[in-house]
Amino acid sequence: MKKTSALVLLLLMATVTISAQKIYWGDSVPKGWNGKWPARLLTVPEKTNFERTAMTMDVLEFIDALRWNSDKVHVFSVYTSPLRKICPAIVLANPRVTTPEEAAKSGKTVVYLQGNIHPYEMEGKESLLILAREIVLGKLTPLLDHLVIIICPNFNVDGNDMVNFGEGTPHLVGSGNNSQNLNLNRDAVRVDTVEVQGLYRTIFNRWDPTLIFDAHLMGRVQHGYANGYIHSTVPAASPEPRDYVFDKLFPAVREATRRNFGLEVFTHSGTDNKWPPTIWGPGEAIWSNEAKFVANAYGLRNRMSILAETPGHESFERRIYAHVALMTEVLRYAAAHGQEMKEVCRLADAAVVEAVKTKAESGELKNFVAGKYESYGKVDILMYRERNASELVPGTSVRGKMASHMLGEPELVKDVEFMAKAVGTASATMPRGYLIPAELDFIAEKLRTHNVKVEVLTKPIKVSGEEFVIDKIGQGRGDGYAMIKLDGGFAKSPVKEFPAGTFRVDMAQPMANVAFYMLEPQAADGFVGSGVFDAVFKSLGAGTRSIVYPVYKYFKVLD
Repeated sequence: MKKTSALVLLLLMATVTISAQKIYWGDSVPKGWNGKWPARLLTVPEKTNFERTAMTMDVLEFIDALRWNSDKVHVFSVYTSPLRKICPAIVLANPRVTTPEEAAKSGKTVVYLQGNIHPYEMEGKESLLILAREIVLGKLTPLLDHLVIIICPNFNVDGNDMVNFGEGTPHLVGSGNNSQNLNLNRDAVRVDTVEVQGLYRTIFNRWDPTLIFDAHLMGRVQHGYANGYIHSTVPAASPEPRDYVFDKLFPAVREATRRNFGLEVFTHSGTDNKWPPTIWGPGEAIWSNEAKFVANAYGLRNRMSILAETPGHESFERRIYAHVALMTEVLRYAAAHGQEMKEVCRLADAAVVEAVKTKAESGELKNFVAGKYESYGKVDILMYRERNASELVPGTSVRGKMASHMLGEPELVKDVEFMAKAVGTASATMPRGYLIPAELDFIAEKLRTHNVKVEVLTKPIKVSGEEFVIDKIGQGRGDGYAMIKLDGGFAKSPVKEFPAGTFRVDMAQPMANVAFYMLEPQAADGFVGSGVFDAVFKSLGAGTRSIVYPVYKYFKVLD
């Protein structure tokens, strides 16, 4: 275990102390926590006693009100949806910033905050609108001395307006998917949807945020935390940015959230459903080591990411408050340590390129294609002895009331196995580059959407390397999701010539980990695992004979 991890483990294992700090349990929040604002600057929940959430038009009107009341706001469209609605993002900066080039020139750290990728988890959207108001017009304006903050409060605009009945408050909620019934937070590898393509091309590739934050809602849980956070846990991602978030940012933010907001927050995890629980880990909460989730995939870029989820059984106001609290402290940490965070990411970029240049040609460079969670050791966690049973609001037919036993302080359960350490379980050789046939232009385009540099050969080249022979294509499940799994192996190819027009991915680039994970035939949910190559395999005769995976791994250019 690394020294920094040992330090953070001591912090995590420390008994929770309330002392003079008031801790808000159950549904409680501080009175007047969101301040007093004129009617034009109130969010929909604030106007309706936290009974309604904003429709897309409401979000646009609120952003417009911010524009008319502050000179620190720039608005741009992330994408136009399949139903022809725009998805707005706002750039908060002082002085105002309107382009990625201006942001880079300022030297400030760029942070991206996102809500409503799943519109029935709408508290992220509402908390981001409140947070934006506080940043440009309230007490959080000093953050802009050090940060350029991009906020996309309503990422799934079509799903937001596909209204259904909710539990308790808000009374009406959006859909979990987009208008094509696709889960946008499972599209981080395939990048099939207009929404995720827009996110990558418009924000990630252009603005290159050092840190991203994705706000969510979990189901009815048994733990006693107001919010749960997790970082990228894909073992193929550079470890330094991931370790920084877990070892440094999370402990500091946890303490600050307790101190400044009176809330207990901790790792986004679940238990083994025993009492007392024996396991606490993100794998028990459906957060796998795979890249299909936006926050996980972003770690492959040598950048930092956070996903956070509030408990689903708490009141709407409480959930909004919990997200505002956590995001505020994340931003305060980034404002204080942004230059350090940028340097960690810059060094990770350089290390990836250097490793490819010095080790790939000899075949000694390896990276992980799959992973699992292991234990950090024992940890103490806040839990309620009984699960949150379904209860109706008295006199109604609405399920949504918090169980009475969860309104008070939870128990501190000691010595639970903390299964949150992401480790690799299978590896593959990382090549000097990949060669992709010209007819597979859609693969090249997906890589470019992922910000991988892909060039087109202007003349033939001879290379030595290896190709994967597929004996069998299986369909299974991994961590609860459908997967394509290949049986076969690599065969060395001493010399092979590729014609002009072939796509080439030179791995001596910062996006090398992204390219590796997407193109390796045995990566857990790369392009093969997530089904991108299914039609290609069928056209090559898969199922009737062995075939050769059409992407070639080269280690050396011979001419």
